[in-house]
Amino acid sequence: MQPSCRRVLAIATAVLAAASFGARTAAAQPAHAGAATPERRLNVVLILSDDERTDGAGVMKNVHRLLAEHGVTFANYHVTTSLCGPSRASMLQGQYSHTTGVVGNFGLPSYTAFDSSSNLAVWLHDSGYRTALVGKYLNNYSLLGGNRIPPGWDDWQAMDSVPLEKYYDYTLNENGRLVHYGTAQADYSTTVLTQKATTFIRHARTGKPFFLYFAPTAPHLPAIPAKQDQGKLVNLAPLNTPAVNEKDISDKPWRAWHHNLLNAAARLYGNHVRERQLESLYALDRSVKQIVDTLHERKLLGNTVILYASDNGFLWGEHRLGGKIWPYEESTHVPLVVRTPWPEGNGTINRKPVLNIDLASTISDLAGIEPGKPQDGRSFVPFLHGETIPWRNSYLIEYLGRDALKVGGPPKYTAVHTARYLYIEYENGWRELYDLHNDPWELNNLAGKPEYAALEITLGERLHRLESTPPLPPA
Repeated sequence: MQPSCRRVLAIATAVLAAASFGARTAAAQPAHAGAATPERRLNVVLILSDDERTDGAGVMKNVHRLLAEHGVTFANYHVTTSLCGPSRASMLQGQYSHTTGVVGNFGLPSYTAFDSSSNLAVWLHDSGYRTALVGKYLNNYSLLGGNRIPPGWDDWQAMDSVPLEKYYDYTLNENGRLVHYGTAQADYSTTVLTQKATTFIRHARTGKPFFLYFAPTAPHLPAIPAKQDQGKLVNLAPLNTPAVNEKDISDKPWRAWHHNLLNAAARLYGNHVRERQLESLYALDRSVKQIVDTLHERKLLGNTVILYASDNGFLWGEHRLGGKIWPYEESTHVPLVVRTPWPEGNGTINRKPVLNIDLASTISDLAGIEPGKPQDGRSFVPFLHGETIPWRNSYLIEYLGRDALKVGGPPKYTAVHTARYLYIEYENGWRELYDLHNDPWELNNLAGKPEYAALEITLGERLHRLESTPPLPPA
């Protein structure tokens, strides 16, 4: 595993360059002229990995060759809540976690707060799209019991096991019928789900647009690679960045909970987690090829947009931490690659701050419809055509679920991320401030230092404006 390929965020605009989130005023726009017409409605495929950070480029060869080279890579794509359920709810509704009400994976409020009657699947289905979900939906869905299928989904092939993230010995809800899969090699969940995704494409009716939401388990823990991929990265070099096992965390407000350096056993385990997670991505990369090949066989590539993204990132020992939820770059900065059937953006890299809350508006725009809910996000379809448009210069990152300190996570927090700074306010009064230009690894907490007091006030005001700004209705 090569060192983290996190790109240093450039100082495109200074923190004081815009006093408010200017792009929000344009969040609701009519469908982009180049997206879709009644005569040529685009198919949309969303491929969503689970807990994949930006370090998998060496594994995801097909993502690069078949998607990135035929579209746009968004190098500054972040999730606004680094946790599976809240992030996926934000993707489907185009809203921050504090708007969707989905703030955790389990307990309340989690899936029960999600508006299953009005989200991307419903909007597309009601506009004439055939829709399919293959894989993981929202955490806690399967715990509610029954063989229910949420509104808006025509083909429902959902993971129905507890936990959802299983590679063998799992159950699928196949359009209301619970089917168990065992431990044979052919039962590997990425393989099975890919077969169902390609079957959906093969059965797509000519002239009927479709939306496929393909969400396998990889590389979520326990991160079991397919049998042919086990051991491919056994000699993976240890991750070695300044943030890994951070030597001095005396400036971190949570230092009492992680006061010891990671010992040799913990570092070995962390590297083993990396190996397994990356090895599990090999099968997903093959899935990408199978989906593209199936679209090609059906002569549908010329009318299909494919988006590849992750629901959140994952810490591999940075700042002595593991897992997600935290507001640091490894946790929130994830892949987004979009293949388009037009050539304008082929092979380009876009560095604007694009978010998971933008996916609902963007996919609606590609389909030529308006979102059915007020949106915190906005469509980035113009970027797919190589256009330059006014865009946000700051955004929220938030975690509003249960205090997770006892299990190695953070307390509740809200944060503002600008082109240069990350400023975090924890519910218990802790503060963190990082200059991402001079300190891309987030090692030096500037909060509380007298020379940064004015900046803290300014960023705090920006943060509170973002928190209080309501989502905008469609135009």
